[in-house]
Amino acid sequence: MTVRIRLLGQVSIEQDGQPPTDLPAKALELLCLLLLHRDRAHSRDELSALLWPDASTSLGRKYLRQALWQLQSGLTAELLVLTPGWIRLDADADWWLEVDTFERAWDASRDVAGAGLTGTQAHDLEEAVALYRGDLMDGSYSDWCMYERDRLLLTYLGMLEKLMRYCDAHQRYHQGVAYGHRILRHDPAREITHQQLMRLYYRAGDRTTALRQYERCVAALERELGLAPTAGTVALRDQIRADRLDGVTRPIDAGGGLLIELHQRLDQVQENLSALRQHVARVVDSNPSDAWTDGA
Repeated sequence: MTVRIRLLGQVSIEQDGQPPTDLPAKALELLCLLLLHRDRAHSRDELSALLWPDASTSLGRKYLRQALWQLQSGLTAELLVLTPGWIRLDADADWWLEVDTFERAWDASRDVAGAGLTGTQAHDLEEAVALYRGDLMDGSYSDWCMYERDRLLLTYLGMLEKLMRYCDAHQRYHQGVAYGHRILRHDPAREITHQQLMRLYYRAGDRTTALRQYERCVAALERELGLAPTAGTVALRDQIRADRLDGVTRPIDAGGGLLIELHQRLDQVQENLSALRQHVARVVDSNPSDAWTDGA
């Protein structure tokens, strides 16, 4: 690939195998926005309003032209298609984006229960979670970026949850435990993840650590939320203490727990994104555009 782009964690752009390319901050942000919304064209006024919300319409257009020039000067490949009114990413250009690979893996398995994943689906998810080096565009705090960051983090957690249940179903207990602890690094009070870790430790033959995971769950719930564990978590602890878990309960591998909340929160993120786009459209409408006659 001529251009390899990573947006998860610190943004990195490699061209022809050379060291990462440095771009001015706003030019880089523009490229990231176009990459994340690579499936559609964007009006120039929409982009300038998103990237320079405090600038006047004319000044925003000027900044956008400067950023486009910086992109075209700093990239060896022609990644953009420019018209007087619109800008889009060239889908036929020679580029690779890790977010694209990440999202394709999720799309292929999002409606499949963890225990029902095929070996290929599980392998693709394993490779996808390895791409998640950190939050999207680490260090950027633009409103549009925060929405996308939440969406991709929730997708990452959903992948880990599926992989935990896949590992449980295929007796890969230690690997499932590792996935569970990744979830807890982002959400320490995730009670359903603590429950699944308790089951995984127990099935791996480590009842002591399974019970210690219960204590970690209690501490995290109190510290993060000021709550006590649910009756289900207490009952799970008692079953493990009595050494009768496998005969009484199995983890529910359906669209519940984290995945239900994942879809609910993804829907909320999508609503927020729609509201942001509507706000931008109102701003553009209130400032009649001559973007159709502007050049790059």
